[in-house]
Amino acid sequence: MKIKSTDTYLRKLEEELIELPKEERKAIVAEIEDHFSNAIMEETMQGNSKEDAERLVLQTFHSPDVLAESYVTPSSTSNFDQLTISVFIIGLWSAASGTLLAQLLDIYDLGRLTAGMLGVAISIIHLFCKKEWRKLEVQTLRAFKYVIPFVLFPASLFLFWLQGEINVYTITYLISFWIFIGLCYSLFQWFYKRVMS
Repeated sequence: MKIKSTDTYLRKLEEELIELPKEERKAIVAEIEDHFSNAIMEETMQGNSKEDAERLVLQTFHSPDVLAESYVTPSSTSNFDQLTISVFIIGLWSAASGTLLAQLLDIYDLGRLTAGMLGVAISIIHLFCKKEWRKLEVQTLRAFKYVIPFVLFPASLFLFWLQGEINVYTITYLISFWIFIGLCYSLFQWFYKRVMS
């Protein structure tokens, strides 16, 4: 994927450097941002437009992941892509969400309802209390904010079809579904911004 703006480049670089302490990560991003500013200023002084200067400067830099590797020590790169409990917790949130949404289809089962509510609650509490994030966890968090609306919605339509009583529950279900999806999406977005700040 070709990066077209320095802001996008810096955001991706900061995401790649998530293994580093926050202060160190911010210092690296600020240093690269300063390099960008100086290089763009030089290009504009040579007569290029700001957009052309930005494009030319971006072409001279390595991709964010390659640049991040030069800043991250070998000991931390060995753990970069390890699966962690947080990756499974994010998956648990999605599975528990599906269980909760199935209850809205009049498949009431106290055990499933309780399991769904506990799964979502445990996931939110775990992610809220988490301090140190790994690159894979951040990528999973960013991806799963789209999984809940775009995977659970087709699955819900399939459950509607299996139930055979589409007309009875359609309005109630859709209102509840979109409220729940909106809340989940907002929470995932909030967690992502919290991690990157």
